[in-house]
Amino acid sequence: MKRGTGLRAALTALLLAVVAGVPAQAAPAHAPALRKIKFLLNSGFSGANAWFLLADERGYFRKEGIEVEFIDGRGAFTAAGRVAREGYDFGYGDMQAVIEQAAADAKTAPIAIYMLMDHSPSVIAVPAASAITKPADVTGLTITGHATDVALNTFAQFADKAGVDPASVTIVRNDGDWKTLLGLLHEGKTNALFGYSSTISAAVRTAGQEPEAVVRFLKYVDTVPQLYGSTLMAAPGIARSEPKLAAGFVRAVNRGVMEAVCDPDAAIAVLVKRHPSSNAAVERVRLVQTVMEDMGGKDRLAKGVGDVESARLSTVLSLTATGRKLSRQPAAKEVFTAAYLPPAAQRRVAAGVGRCKPL
Repeated sequence: MKRGTGLRAALTALLLAVVAGVPAQAAPAHAPALRKIKFLLNSGFSGANAWFLLADERGYFRKEGIEVEFIDGRGAFTAAGRVAREGYDFGYGDMQAVIEQAAADAKTAPIAIYMLMDHSPSVIAVPAASAITKPADVTGLTITGHATDVALNTFAQFADKAGVDPASVTIVRNDGDWKTLLGLLHEGKTNALFGYSSTISAAVRTAGQEPEAVVRFLKYVDTVPQLYGSTLMAAPGIARSEPKLAAGFVRAVNRGVMEAVCDPDAAIAVLVKRHPSSNAAVERVRLVQTVMEDMGGKDRLAKGVGDVESARLSTVLSLTATGRKLSRQPAAKEVFTAAYLPPAAQRRVAAGVGRCKPL
């Protein structure tokens, strides 16, 4: 009886609405389901990649119809290989590793779609008081680093331009944390360390010291400026068959990058919100250093983030193929495409970090 009464009441209300000239309210349309994707990072979250969290927090991925599952990486040099082998949709990692994957198997290798780091962040760190002052001085040294470290895995390119015989250098692989590695350097158990300047500096600051008092850097960018750093990459299936998804993902990331550049405090606030153990002060310096050094600083921000220079990329392909003794040298189109980049005007910042208006 109650069911019948409710049905009659509903019909009566509908009839009255029609008689009164009031249209019945349509059933709400269901929003389209979000496309779920897996995004492999270079590492865990830090100031150096906080723009991804900012884009997620502000809903930019969802506005593109995307739901992102972030996966912590195991180092920037491992990202390309893991995207190829483990089925991630997008990745963030080193460009030289993308080249190596394409050389091995272009059909399964990811392709770079948005170049964030215009310069290699790699360095060889020596004690602050060391007599080592120039690239050629690394001849005969023992240099320690993580097995997957980008600087270690691109040392051949560095050595080629520095005029150093790689065979003269003893490379020790040690996967200890940065406290352990810096301890080896301090105790004289290694002559130098491979790493990123921002990562090593952050580790020193976390330990309560200033980097200048502990280490000096031989920067790869000063010796082999042709090398690129970390890039956004897409799995081959997405790059070839889902252009709307690839373009939407890049748009969302680009908005996060531009707004992190303009408002680094906002990016770090999101980082600390989601990862409360983060040291806000240290990570803010790390973010700014990443933008002003590794991303290319004011010149790159004014020119536009995301694209590459064709002549330079050709040089990088040759350097990597020769230095790493690859089975073949991939073509530029196998390792990078600008097809999914937003218009250049949306990838530019006219002022320095923290002094521009967010998009």
